[in-house]
Amino acid sequence: MLYILDTHVLIWYFIGSTRLTRAVKEKIDEVRSTGGRLLVPTIVLAEAVAIAEKGKVAFDFSAMYHRIKAEPEFEIISFTPEILEEVTALAIPEIHDRIIVATARFYQAGILTKDKIIRETGEVETVY
Repeated sequence: MLYILDTHVLIWYFIGSTRLTRAVKEKIDEVRSTGGRLLVPTIVLAEAVAIAEKGKVAFDFSAMYHRIKAEPEFEIISFTPEILEEVTALAIPEIHDRIIVATARFYQAGILTKDKIIRETGEVETVY
């Protein structure tokens, strides 16, 4: 089992937000309990930093980041030239969303996301 965590899903999971849907929470828990991997793109972490700095959601980015690095089910993945090639093949207008979908395509992973645009692309499996 291999899934990418989108920004809001990542933050909501770590702060225990009720905004996280039951389906997504159950999928994350299932992946964690069965030895799957939860991929966290660096673009998602950068967006999380921006959200924390703007105070849009109250959470400790540093604590979340250290947990992600420490827990084996989570894997931070970088934006590579191979993923950039996937980006150029997509017609998603918002660049952050396009990078996340391109990353999922490259890794042949699903995406756990609330983002309607990502869910409606049909490019990859999504759970919300």
